[in-house]
Amino acid sequence: MPTPRDILGYMRTVSRGSPVDPRWSVGGMVLSQLRHGRGNAPADSPLTLQDVIASEDYRNLMTAKVGLGDTAPDFELPRIDGDETVRLGTLLATQPVALIFGSYT
Repeated sequence: MPTPRDILGYMRTVSRGSPVDPRWSVGGMVLSQLRHGRGNAPADSPLTLQDVIASEDYRNLMTAKVGLGDTAPDFELPRIDGDETVRLGTLLATQPVALIFGSYT
């Protein structure tokens, strides 16, 4: 079970926003949690914020695996059209690649 300190740490991290999410103050998040509790999660969500923070997978994601200037690990992802996959190493052999990850918070 996450401690209040864990939850505040998470809130500080996501409060910065991202290219797809606006900034949101920690105070605003705390107030929202007090007002809505589980109601903050989508109706079909089986997890609450506390569930996510308590999971070992989440804690693993909080630990950086690649540092600035390190070579990215090779990986393969399905194409959006679903017809085939794309491997990072193959793309790097022909052109520079920028990886942009959005926030899902």
